[in-house]
Amino acid sequence: MGKFDEIFDDVVVNAKAAASAVSKKASDVYDASKHKITAAEIRGEINKKLRDLGALTYKEQVHGIDLSGQVQQTVAEITELKDNLNIINEHIAASKNQKKCPQCDANVPKNSVFCNICGARLDEVNDDFSSAKASETVESTDTEENTETVE
Repeated sequence: MGKFDEIFDDVVVNAKAAASAVSKKASDVYDASKHKITAAEIRGEINKKLRDLGALTYKEQVHGIDLSGQVQQTVAEITELKDNLNIINEHIAASKNQKKCPQCDANVPKNSVFCNICGARLDEVNDDFSSAKASETVESTDTEENTETVE
């Protein structure tokens, strides 16, 4: 029975580890879903505020009423909502192992060298590496040419 107990203990340990991994993944999926729902709600609120801003601007122009205080307040609310949306989107990108393109703000995989939306180069470290490689290639070509002329 001793061998059976060891095998059973191994099965229990492996089952606990698998259950823990599944639980962690489920928690991550839940958090990501919660962030996506929050982002959708914020986008909806931004759209509502933009409609309100348009209505205020229309009233101001058509009726000649000074609504600049309300316009400024609505603009400030939209700005705050957009800042919150950016924070939520950063959390979503981080959970998906992504980064933002500095050129077009698209989410791209962290290991990308170029943006798959606009084509911008994303990794400065690789730029330095590429420059070093290019100068090594030029130097080796110059050396090869000099060697050929000497012979």
